[in-house]
This record gives sequence, C-alpha cells and structure tokens, in this order.
Amino acid sequence: MAVTIHDVAEKAGVSVTTVSRTLNNRGYISKDTRKKIAQAIEELNYSPNQLARSLYNARTKIIGLVVPSICHPFFSQITQMLETRLYHLGYHILLCTTEGNPGQESDIFDIFRQNRVDGIIIGSPCLSDQKYEGMNIPIVSFDTRMLGANVSVAANHSLGGRMAARAILEGGCRRVIQVVGDMSAKTDAVKRHRSFMEEMMAADCECISMPLVNNFTDITSGRSMVESAFDQYPDIDSYFATDLYAIEIIHCARQRGYSVPGDIQVVGYDGTAAAAVMCPQLTVIRQPYEELADRIVDSMMRLLNGETPDAQILLDNLTLVKGTSTRSGQGSEETKKEGT
Repeated sequence: MAVTIHDVAEKAGVSVTTVSRTLNNRGYISKDTRKKIAQAIEELNYSPNQLARSLYNARTKIIGLVVPSICHPFFSQITQMLETRLYHLGYHILLCTTEGNPGQESDIFDIFRQNRVDGIIIGSPCLSDQKYEGMNIPIVSFDTRMLGANVSVAANHSLGGRMAARAILEGGCRRVIQVVGDMSAKTDAVKRHRSFMEEMMAADCECISMPLVNNFTDITSGRSMVESAFDQYPDIDSYFATDLYAIEIIHCARQRGYSVPGDIQVVGYDGTAAAAVMCPQLTVIRQPYEELADRIVDSMMRLLNGETPDAQILLDNLTLVKGTSTRSGQGSEETKKEGT
C-alpha cells in the first residue's frame, strides 16, 4: 500500500497540517519538528531522499530559472550554460518559460513556491516584481530590470548598439532598419536600440525601427515582419537585428534577388551558434556568454552563502565578429573587442 501524508504525520507524531506546512515551507516549523518529519519521510520512503534531506537544512538544491522561450537561440544557449555550471555545484534547475503570456507568470510563481526553490534566476521581464520579492529568497536577474532582484547581470548593451552601428557605417549606409522588441519593456535590450539609433543619427543616416509583434516566441510573426520591411522599404541598404531575425533577413533578401552584402548589409546581435554556421557568414556582436553565466551563478552562490555580491554587474567585453554580411568585413575573419 502506498505511503500517505497521514502515515508520515502519525510516524512523526504531528498533525497532517504540520507535515503539509513543512513540505511547502509555509509558516514557522521548529527545527526539531522538521527533523522528526524528515526522519519519518526517509523511513517510510514517502518521497525521494533529496526532499527528506532538504528538510534538515531547508535546502532543496533546486534553482528556478525563468526565460521568455528556449526557442530563442540566446536563451537556449545561456540556459545550457547555467544548467551545466549549477550541476557541477550540486544544483538542478527548474526551468519555466513565460512564452509572452502574462498568465503563465502567476503559475510559475506558484510552481517555485511549491517546489521550495533555493533561489531564482530571471531572464524574462517580470510583470509583478513584488510577487517574487515576497518569496524572501535570493533572486538574480539577467538582461532584464527587476526591482526585487538582489543582483542584476547584463552585457553593456549600450556599447553593443554602438558597435553594431559602427560596423554598418564602415561599409557605407544611407538607410537602415533595426528590428526592435517592445521598447517599453523592462529589458536591457532597449539600451542597444537607443544607442544604435543615436549613432546612426549622428552620422546622418536614416534609422527606421521595425517592431516585433512578439519579442521571443513567434517566429512566424518575425518572418512576416521581415517580408513587410522589404515591401515597405525596398531601398533600405542595411539591417540590424538579433541573430534569429538577421538570418531570416538574409534568406528573404536572397529570395528577392538582393546581394548580401553588395546591396544589403546585415549585422546580427547575440553571436549564437546558429549565426556561426550561416552562409554568408553573419557579422555579429557577440555577447560574453561564458562570463554572463559565470557571474550569474557566482552571484547566486554568494547570496545562498549569506554574502553580499555587487548589486549591478555590467560586462563590457562584447565582441565584434566580422563575417561576410557586411562590406567592411567581407572576406575577413577579424575579431575585435571594444571596451568603450
């Protein structure tokens, strides 16, 4: 017969409510009571030993991770790196995606609370900062601005936008389109779009912003946006977008008979694995993935150990990787880093 929560309560000499509150980490439970319940769980094999052991020290060794979508190359790549680093430290991730659906955020909050995660890493704009702040556990955000986060980690997107603009301007540019997400969103990506436009305007180059209907999850709408851009602006000579959409732009350009980079230059942003295998090779601004993952995980571990890491971490080492999608980079394998 399967062991029930009633059996655990009877074995530990406490009420079912007390067992439930202990498992869900709700309300005050004394250390002795936690120990009795943990022993009962282990002896009755009520649940995996990991849960029983966690009751001794109130640690589950689980870190919640929130991203918009794992379909987006940037988030799939950083998710893999975070999971690998946390695994080597004895932690597992509980991955949740928002998929551009505000209703899912409430469910994610409940999932993390029920699974008693030790900390949360958030890479998706949050609609309710106060909800996460009320969990009273370490929170590290990346690429998004969140009031309730203990630590915020991001690449210097203002610098990245300027680097992208200069890469395009080197090859000659009169009119450029940059593909943007929601400019009112609480994401650091907004900074790169603003600095890109400022750099272009300073060079007397017309810069048109084309908004995505959905920032991360709907590739079909992104393809429609690209088609619309070519229809509306047939004389555009340059494009700037994240790798995912930069690749789509090159496909569309070639289908319509444009030469890349002869007629149209394209610069991608992120520097994902998908961009590296593109032909022509995409010129990209590569984010410092390894350092991003290292600093996110290091900040989380320090918070869990009761330390106080830097609240704001800004990484300047973005890299311009020149491919053959820009005229200045044609035939070049030059890799360039900028720090200002």
